[in-house]
Amino acid sequence: MKLALKIAPQRSTQYATMTTALATPELLVSPLASAVSSFTPTTLAGQQYLFVIVDEEHFPLPAMLDVLARLGTISEVYQYFEQIGEVQGPLLRPLEPHYTPFVPLEMAEARRYKGKTNEIFTRVLLNVALCAGSYKAQFSGRLRVLDPLAGGGTTLFLALAAGHDAFGIELEQQDVETTAVFTRQYLEHERIPYKEVDERGRRAGRRYHFEIGHKGNTRVLVLAHGDSTQADVHLREVAGGSRMHAIVGDLPYGIQHLGEISALLGKALPVWENLLFPGGTLALAWNATRIERASMRELLERQTHLKVHDEPPYTQFVHVVDRVIKKRDIIVAVKW
Repeated sequence: MKLALKIAPQRSTQYATMTTALATPELLVSPLASAVSSFTPTTLAGQQYLFVIVDEEHFPLPAMLDVLARLGTISEVYQYFEQIGEVQGPLLRPLEPHYTPFVPLEMAEARRYKGKTNEIFTRVLLNVALCAGSYKAQFSGRLRVLDPLAGGGTTLFLALAAGHDAFGIELEQQDVETTAVFTRQYLEHERIPYKEVDERGRRAGRRYHFEIGHKGNTRVLVLAHGDSTQADVHLREVAGGSRMHAIVGDLPYGIQHLGEISALLGKALPVWENLLFPGGTLALAWNATRIERASMRELLERQTHLKVHDEPPYTQFVHVVDRVIKKRDIIVAVKW
């Protein structure tokens, strides 16, 4: 079967370029990669598409559509025909995925704050983390995701939308409190049931614990105020324990020197590694304008026992963000 995957359109030219650059490696990291025999970027009527040939016998269409609907860079899926009868193509037949986010994706889009990363990139980063280790087959299931640099919660909301339990740690108290307020207000406005656990008595710092969803089908959102180098302390006694299937972090883009990255991650990496289940993954995005990938790989290998994915497609996520961040990249490592 030949599919035409429409690249998610963006109002900003810089993000349109980013989305096009990330579409192929995101697809090739996903569970669908084993069924893809060829892929070709192309343009139809001024819109960017990715043409792919997939083995439907190897990967049934409903499961295929479920995966494609979860990719950050793909907005629409069509079956492609060169010709039907005497009618010359290209002809596209829309395919409707049977996927409903656990919470609306708009939850991540509606939360605005200074320094926020584009939601499409965050979805890509999250998907790469979930697919890179032993839990790839559970990509569409329920996993546990930690953002140790949670900021305003974009990663947490997208993890919830994908049906996972989301845990975040953030050093800035105001970010934690405003994110908690936004969460309550959004859930109430959308009439999504939730229950908040009162944890104001914690000595380690303020922690907000939400159980979201209807009875019998709930997910957990936990947001803790504190230093991520003490992630094990902040995640004690959370629902299901402190172990994670994936840790996803978007490093501050203001850091442009290896020494600053080393100082930030030196104490944190061993702690984060201990939180991962065997087969779990760590995915970090960073401003690679002045910090080379080889230096990041050496840092992870020096501070942890994680195995870095340093082969395609994991080495193909580098892209331009703007005039300041001329190169952003993702590095992924697995706890074997």
